[in-house]
Amino acid sequence: MGNINRTHYHELNQLLWDFHAKFIAPKMAFELYERRWAYVDQRNLCDEEEKLIEQLTKEFGNGVFMPATF
Repeated sequence: MGNINRTHYHELNQLLWDFHAKFIAPKMAFELYERRWAYVDQRNLCDEEEKLIEQLTKEFGNGVFMPATF
């Protein structure tokens, strides 16, 4: 999997409020989804972004997604 264009995924783009790069490494995307999950509006996740999260979870989370909670 190559770098991810953040502008193709609305919620990921929102999570990257403090990053300026257009492309990010997949592992970084996975870590940000987990760490900042409380900020994700799950109603705004399109099918493609849900598939991305599933793929990232399989590759970097060994099939387990553990979102941070407050």
